[in-house]
Amino acid sequence: MTASGAPATLVGRQAEVAALTEVLDRARRGAGGALVLWGEPGIGKTALLDHVTALSPDITSWAVRPSLCESATPFAGLYTLLRQVEHLIGSLPVSQAAALRAVLAGAAGGPGRLLTAVAVLSLLSAPSLDRPLLIVVDDAHRLDADTAFVLGFVARRVRTDPVVVLVADHDAPTGGPWEGLEPLPVGPLTDDDAALLVTAAHPGIDGAAVTRAVDAGGGNPLALHELPTSDGDLTGTVPVGPRLRKAFAERLQTMQPPARELLVLLAAARSDGDQLTLARSARPLDGEQPVWDETARSGLLAGTPDRPALRHPVVRAAVYAGASPTDRGTAHRHLAAALPPGGRGYLWHRAATVHDVDEEIAGALERTSPAGAGAVEILRRAAELSPDPAAATRRLARAAVAAWHGGDATTARRLLADARSLTDEDRATRASRGLRGVLELAEGSLERAHRSLTRDLVELDDPHSGVELGVAALHAGWSAARDDLVRETLARLANLAAPGLPDVLPVVRTWWTPATDPVGAVPSADLGDIMARIAGVESQLLPASLLGLAWGIDEPLADAVHTLLNRHRSHADRTSLAAALARSARLDIAAGRWDAARDAAAEGLGSAERIGAEHIAAECRSCLGWLAAVRGDRDDVETLTTRTLELAGPRRDRAAGASALWSRGMTALGAGRADAALDLLSRLDERGHPAAHPVVALLAGLDTVEAAVQARRPEIGERRAATLDAWARRTGAPWARFTAHLAHALLDEPTAERSYRAALDEPGASRRPFDHARAHLLYGEWLRRQRRRRDARRQLDAAVEMFDALGARPMIERARREQRLTTAPARRAHGAGTGAATLTAQEFRVAQLAAENLTNREIGARLRISDRTVGHHLSHVFAKLGLRSRRDLAAAGLAGR
Repeated sequence: MTASGAPATLVGRQAEVAALTEVLDRARRGAGGALVLWGEPGIGKTALLDHVTALSPDITSWAVRPSLCESATPFAGLYTLLRQVEHLIGSLPVSQAAALRAVLAGAAGGPGRLLTAVAVLSLLSAPSLDRPLLIVVDDAHRLDADTAFVLGFVARRVRTDPVVVLVADHDAPTGGPWEGLEPLPVGPLTDDDAALLVTAAHPGIDGAAVTRAVDAGGGNPLALHELPTSDGDLTGTVPVGPRLRKAFAERLQTMQPPARELLVLLAAARSDGDQLTLARSARPLDGEQPVWDETARSGLLAGTPDRPALRHPVVRAAVYAGASPTDRGTAHRHLAAALPPGGRGYLWHRAATVHDVDEEIAGALERTSPAGAGAVEILRRAAELSPDPAAATRRLARAAVAAWHGGDATTARRLLADARSLTDEDRATRASRGLRGVLELAEGSLERAHRSLTRDLVELDDPHSGVELGVAALHAGWSAARDDLVRETLARLANLAAPGLPDVLPVVRTWWTPATDPVGAVPSADLGDIMARIAGVESQLLPASLLGLAWGIDEPLADAVHTLLNRHRSHADRTSLAAALARSARLDIAAGRWDAARDAAAEGLGSAERIGAEHIAAECRSCLGWLAAVRGDRDDVETLTTRTLELAGPRRDRAAGASALWSRGMTALGAGRADAALDLLSRLDERGHPAAHPVVALLAGLDTVEAAVQARRPEIGERRAATLDAWARRTGAPWARFTAHLAHALLDEPTAERSYRAALDEPGASRRPFDHARAHLLYGEWLRRQRRRRDARRQLDAAVEMFDALGARPMIERARREQRLTTAPARRAHGAGTGAATLTAQEFRVAQLAAENLTNREIGARLRISDRTVGHHLSHVFAKLGLRSRRDLAAAGLAGR
């Protein structure tokens, strides 16, 4: 994507605009002043000047915009200014008028600087100027020395006149013609403002692309305009647009050679090396402090003279792109000479000076390339130097794999496409270890990804790589709810001779086998050891988090996943880390570690969107959506699930789609909309529905049963309860037995107490705190309906305490309403008007729900009574309270009490 021009309004810059407005307001009051806006090229100085000029129509504005080609011509810049006021020159004293006319005439030799400066100051202070005056000097580094002297002289002496001089320059005004003027540094935009600018400059851009652009742009507005945000490489080396490259090239040419050399050296040095050592080894130490002073004034550096660095990768890229080929080559030769021969840094800088194919250097680069993202540029350069297409293919494919694990799917796709274009596709497949299927899994169709993965795994010579592809295919088939694809993948994995695989495959097959296939449970005593052995073969063989929850193996699975998290962080494997964060979030939710789950899911989502890995992003969104649902954040639920469903449909990702419907169903159920909740939740096991997934349907079983009971569709609840019973028999999972007991308690009132007690007595019932609290709530509600208030109070007190610890606001409110109904009518009357004391417990509850604008049917479903009974209670409520409508009930303060 290319730049589309400046936005209509200035983004951010409130502090800078305030400073500029203040000095202009002083001019309106008769006192002048001057400011020097300084900062790196592209940082937005011109935009600020244009903005405040446009906002000041009551002030006369004169602009000086010099040209670089005239910077050696005396008074070239001043000529532009004087032409705007030539008609006022005659009012000056003769000598001053003659000096200015000589400037306009371009007289040889010209007048002296001081006389000219005094004349300009007199001209700008002339009484004939009936409005405040603003002189704007943009790109001051292009000014000729004589004009700069004159304007600096004037700017320091206008404090008693309604004249403002605004100068935009690259350097801080610590010396030279602007010395003594007040500086106004213009720094990078904040991330929030940068995101607004990218969105304005590139309409229609999605959130993930905005995030990548903001990370790459370093707050530089021109860079943010020019970044190829839709399909460019925004990790590794930041791309530099033509305007930014030109601006930095001009900036470098205005610097003294030693300072320019230091900047180009720092830009050419590899970011994984010691830039200070390289820079010091490659330049003489004489005059070091003046060099530092000049580069520090540029605003391009961060750090100190002992540890200098360019302030952001975008500056590093822009300096390198803006440097001349000669300066770049010199820098690389100096850096190579400062490093041990044969080392990675030495070879990189040698390669940068080679302009033809060179297999010796290409091979050496490949042999010394590091693991992870740091290998991408090295292997890409090795491919460029390769005379043999087969070798170039191998190196590009390896670079693609490194880019993928380094967190850049876009670059991985481009490199893989380049590799496949050079030789036959099979060679590229083997060299990339089947990466094309993995990339398809990340953002494409799951079924197409499965075909590619299973086709490619037989082409690989390395059994471990075959296992990696097989596991990816397993995830694709499972997420698509395609039992046939899962069975096919398990059969293919059984044919691989990877070390350790035969020992763990029976357990893996048990967990991943479709729910309709007859298998036995895994002995729970051995789970920790089994998880460790599976992770030793291939960590992705561990079951998906939802599957682990269904099998009731979430605790040992969480231990294994947290171990993987630490490993991936230490190895800087960004893609694997994002996947582990998504897994961890789901398991932390079940364990009641909701804050940790939220943090993991948010971090994983940000990483996955930057990477371009929708299969990971969808799981993170699902976790955040579930948390938003149980915490009552309805807007967040809508935003997260809408995005997931938009992307899950084309990908045929039924696991993601089902998770989104589950979150929406929970939100509706929490709001008392049982019919709406059931409509969503019943889709989860509806044959042929694009968001149906058997494991999600199983985990959402209790929500579905409760919605069915409240909506008076018990037959749907009974089907889901039967599924839970079958799963409990198959797996022996404690959570499944626990949930099945609760489902039967909801469906069968006469035996409800036995079922509630059985659920709460189930070993390990408290390991999933939300479900445990919910059991206490449901039991308490049942006890309250049986008029056993004291027993109900104990259950409800326990539920409130647990829900409060989790932050489950809708459930807290529901439990507290039930608590109030267990108190005597006189105690309930406080705050609701004296008439409320005359209501029975059931009348009071009906009044509350009616005040929340629930229909009679919805109230009846919630309280397990008929619509007619609801109407009967409401007629008594209105009569006792002297009210006429639901609106009156809400006005009386009964809603939500």
